Amino acid sequence: MTTRRDAILRGVERAAALHQKLGLREQLKAGDRPVDVLRAIQDLGLLILFRPLDGLLGAYLPSAVSPGVIVTTNRPLHVQRFTAAHELGHHVLQHRAVSLDRPEDVGFVARGDVGGHDFQEVEADAFASEFLLPKWLIVALARRHQWGAAELAKPDIAYQLSLRLATSYAATCWALAENGIIERERARRLVDVPPKDAKQRALPDVIPESWHLDVWTLTEQDRGTRVLGNPDDRLVLALHEHIANGYTWDSAAVEHAGLTVERDDRKDGADEYVGAPVTRRLVVRGPGSGTLRLEERRLWDPPQSALNTYELALELLGAESEGLPRAARALAA
Repeated sequence: MTTRRDAILRGVERAAALHQKLGLREQLKAGDRPVDVLRAIQDLGLLILFRPLDGLLGAYLPSAVSPGVIVTTNRPLHVQRFTAAHELGHHVLQHRAVSLDRPEDVGFVARGDVGGHDFQEVEADAFASEFLLPKWLIVALARRHQWGAAELAKPDIAYQLSLRLATSYAATCWALAENGIIERERARRLVDVPPKDAKQRALPDVIPESWHLDVWTLTEQDRGTRVLGNPDDRLVLALHEHIANGYTWDSAAVEHAGLTVERDDRKDGADEYVGAPVTRRLVVRGPGSGTLRLEERRLWDPPQSALNTYELALELLGAESEGLPRAARALAA
C-alpha cells in the first residue's frame, strides 16, 4: 500500500532522475543560475501556456498526443516557477487525471503539511521541491559564496540564497531543513522572519516605493551569475576597487544596459595598508535582459587594458505574461 512517505520518495526520485536525464547537475555545478524549469518542460515536449487563471495556480492536462501545462499570470515569477515544476511533476509521474491546482495544492510538502492531500498531489509537490531545490545545487551555491551551515541559518543569507535559486524565501528555508543543512526548528524560525527585514539591511540608505521588490547583494563571487528577477528589483553591486592605483569601475556601462544608478559610493576595506582596495558600491535598478559588463580600468588607458571585468546575465523581466513563455516567443520571432 502506498503511504504519504512513499509518495514523497517517489516524487524526489523522479526529480533526481530527470536532473540526470537533462544533464542539469553538470550544467549547474558552478552554482551560477537556477534550474530552468520552463526549458525543461519544453525539452520534454510539453506545451506550456500562461493564462490569468481564476482561483488556480496551474493545471496539468494529460494527453497521449499533446500533454500540456497551464500556469497563472496572476502570481510572481517564483510562484509561476514552482507551479510549473509541480505540473511537470504530474507529467513525469505519469498521472493520468487532469489536475487543477489551487494555491493550497502547491508548495505544501516541504512544510510537512501533507495531510488532506491525495497521493498524486503529494508526489507532484515533492517532485517540484526536489527539482528546483536539490541539495547539490544548494551546496554549489554555498561553496561559490563560502556560506557554511552557520551562515545559511541566518535570514539575510537564506534570503540571498532564495534569489539565486529563483524560489520563495519560505520554500528555500524549508529546503535547507529537508536537505539536512539546518534543523527544522531553525527553518521555522527563519520563515517567521519577514524577508523585508533582510531587504532593508541590504539597502539601508534607499527607501523604495514598496518593499515588494527584491534586493540582490552581488559581490565578486557572483561574477557570471544569471540574475533572474523583476524590473523594480535593486541590485547592490559591491566590488573591490583599486582606486589608489588609479583604477575605477566604469559605471557608464550600467546606463548603456538601460539601467539606472541610484547610489554610487565607496567604503574603505578591512585591510589597513596604504593602497588597499576599497569597496565600490553601485545600487542599480531597471528592466533589462542581456549582459551587464563592467570594467575596472584607468580612465586614461585604452579599453583593452582593463584590470578586471565583471559580468552578470540579467533577466529583470518579472513574471511571465499571457501566452507562451517569453523565451519560446523570442525563438519563434
